[in-house]
Amino acid sequence: MILELAVSAQCEAIVTYNQKDFVGIEQFGIEVMTPKEFLQRIGALK
Repeated sequence: MILELAVSAQCEAIVTYNQKDFVGIEQFGIEVMTPKEFLQRIGALK
């Protein structure tokens, strides 16, 4: 359900601790990352 929503909404990434459920997501042009990785990317965490 989450992947379907992300594809429909043209999201760039899904932020989750449960990355194992999103193996192969790259084929949809969506990246999966942890909350820590997301915060580092936006510069809120070093």
